[in-house]
Amino acid sequence: MIIRSTWDYVDRPALFHAWLDHLDRQHATVHNRTDLLRWNMHKSYLDELAGAGLPVVPTLLLPRGSAVNLERLVDDHGWHDAVVKPAIGGTARLTAHVGRIGPRRAQQHLDAILAHEDALVQPFLPSIEDLGETSVIAIAGRITHAVAKRAASGDWRVQSDFGGSADRVPVTHELHNVARQILDPLTPAPLYARIDLVRDLDGRLALLELELVEPELFFGLAPEAADLMAAHLTEQ
Repeated sequence: MIIRSTWDYVDRPALFHAWLDHLDRQHATVHNRTDLLRWNMHKSYLDELAGAGLPVVPTLLLPRGSAVNLERLVDDHGWHDAVVKPAIGGTARLTAHVGRIGPRRAQQHLDAILAHEDALVQPFLPSIEDLGETSVIAIAGRITHAVAKRAASGDWRVQSDFGGSADRVPVTHELHNVARQILDPLTPAPLYARIDLVRDLDGRLALLELELVEPELFFGLAPEAADLMAAHLTEQ
C-alpha cells in the first residue's frame, strides 16, 4: 500500500493513527512505513532533527493547553516577526503570519489552536516572500529533482491553493548536500520524501518541513521520478 491521498489526516489524526494500527495488525506492507508516518505527522520531529545538529528553521513547540504570551515569546528569541501554526498540519492549515494580522489577533489565533492541539511558533523568514521555498524530492533514497515554489504576488504562502507556483530547478550541490543530511539518518530509506528548504535569517539553507506522509512529489515536472518509483516497487 502506498499512502498518497490521505489529505484529511490533519483534521482527524486520532482516526489516522487507529487506521495505521489496523494496518500493522494486518501485517500490511505500507509505504512509507507506519512508524515513519506516525513520527512525521507531528512536527515535533523538527525539534528532534535540530537536536541532532541538522539545519532546521528554529521551532518552538507549545503543548496543548499552554498559556503563552506570544509577543514576549517572540521578543525573547530576538525575532522581529513570527509564524504560528498547528503541530499537525498541511497546506498552511491554520497558519498565521504575525506581521500580517497583528499581535492581538495572532495571540487570539495561538490561543485558539492551543485550546485543542499542540502548536508551533517559528520566525518569519523574509526569504519566503523573496525566494520562496525549494522542495527536494527523493525516491527510494535517491534525490531525483527539485522544485522552486513561490507565492503569488501579495501573499507569502507558496501552496497552489493560494495561487502559488512551482517550477523545476536544478539540484545544486548545496541543495543535494543539505537534503542528504536530512535523508541519510532515515534508514532504511523511505519510498518517497520531500525536503522543503528555505533560507534562514543568516542566509543558510534550513529545513522548514520534511514531508513523508502524503506530499506532492511534482511528478508532472519530473515523470522520470515516477518511473523510478514504479521500477523500485516492481523489484520488491
